[in-house]
Parts: sequence; structure tokens; C-alpha cells
Amino acid sequence: MSKPNHNIAAGIFKLIASEGEARFDYETFLENSADGLAADDVATIREIQSDEANHMLKLQAMARKYDGGIPVSPDGVAQAISQITSKMT
Repeated sequence: MSKPNHNIAAGIFKLIASEGEARFDYETFLENSADGLAADDVATIREIQSDEANHMLKLQAMARKYDGGIPVSPDGVAQAISQITSKMT
């Protein structure tokens, strides 16, 4: 584990939040526009969301280098990881 750098960790968590906000915006857009969107456009937006989800996971892993080794609570982690990996394409 690298030396803690909480400023970097905080910056990474801000980036994760930004990715989450983007996913929220895509979901909201789809909810409000799906009836009028062509199927290929919906598929494109879903693919973009998939990229955002990937970015969130990569950033979460990166944050571990800088957060001082704060452990992840084991409560439900195995199930959450299983749900994520079962949806990978």
C-alpha cells in the first residue's frame, strides 16, 4: 500500500461521483426519451453507461492506493462482486 494521500483519494472519489452523475443523467434521459429514441441510439447510450460503470470500478480500485488502506467492510461484498461480474459482457 502506498503512503496515504487523502487529497488524491478525495479527488478520485469526486471523479467517481462525477461518473455516477453522468449515469444518473443517462438514466433520466432514457426514462424521458426512450419512447422516441431509435433502438440503435438506446443501445449506444447503454454502451456509454457501460463505460461509465467500468470507469467507476477502475477509479474505486485506484483510490485504494491513496486512502491509507481503509478496509472494505465485508458485509455483502461477495454478493455485490458476484452481481457485477455476472453482468459483464
